[in-house]
Amino acid sequence: MVERDPYKPLYLVIAEDLRDKIERGELRPEARLPSEREICEQYECSSITARHAITELRNAGLVLTRKGKGAFVAPSPPPRVVRVAPDRFQRPHSRPTYQQEADRAAMELDIEHSTEHVDAPAEVAERLGIDEESPVTETTYKISMAGQPVSISVAWEPLALTGGTEIENPHDGPYGGKGIVPRFDAIGYHVDTEEEFLIARLPKAHEIEQLKVPPGTPVIEIWQTFWAGDVATEVAKIIFRADRYEFHYRLLIGATKEGASDGTED
Repeated sequence: MVERDPYKPLYLVIAEDLRDKIERGELRPEARLPSEREICEQYECSSITARHAITELRNAGLVLTRKGKGAFVAPSPPPRVVRVAPDRFQRPHSRPTYQQEADRAAMELDIEHSTEHVDAPAEVAERLGIDEESPVTETTYKISMAGQPVSISVAWEPLALTGGTEIENPHDGPYGGKGIVPRFDAIGYHVDTEEEFLIARLPKAHEIEQLKVPPGTPVIEIWQTFWAGDVATEVAKIIFRADRYEFHYRLLIGATKEGASDGTED
């Protein structure tokens, strides 16, 4: 019997003890967990408490249940994908970010994408600095690595910039499938600025289905805007599985504006 914390429900005490055994390697991937009856005997608890403990581990993605066979330790997940900023946009640059990330992680990459012409949604038009319902290309993506989905996204580009050029469709022509930097370089817009807004939240129903997100796992939502000078060239909304990605940011610390204080003393 484990030492009981009187301020914590017993099912959580049991779940944490089993979690420790999984993390220490006493219970290895694919190993069968003790049955409900065995948990009841070992921890002197009811079957309902044992069931709640297993559910807690399943919701954390540590355990899989198989009908008629019991609960098993989940297979070891593949390593996290590392997303590095701003290195992924440095020139010379010829590959999209997801290709760089898959190469760095040595994972097989699978890309599903489709492009169509649509009227710009209000939020996208505002970020692009164009009139609402102006024509844009809308490209949707589903990115999988090592056989598992890791992100879904939508990217919008103003047809006022790309229409009739060799980069109108992001995946056709001589620059098809290349990164945003060389694509827009080809039509005279030199992308030099990127802005990101990032939040963590629980996934929506369609995101759970598309990304196969384990119960209780959050997602990271990023809105990106790219500029060439003061011209917005692309807006993208990307949803990442938080259990599959790490975000590394390396920023240059520049001088403060003339006359402004940086909050430190000489």
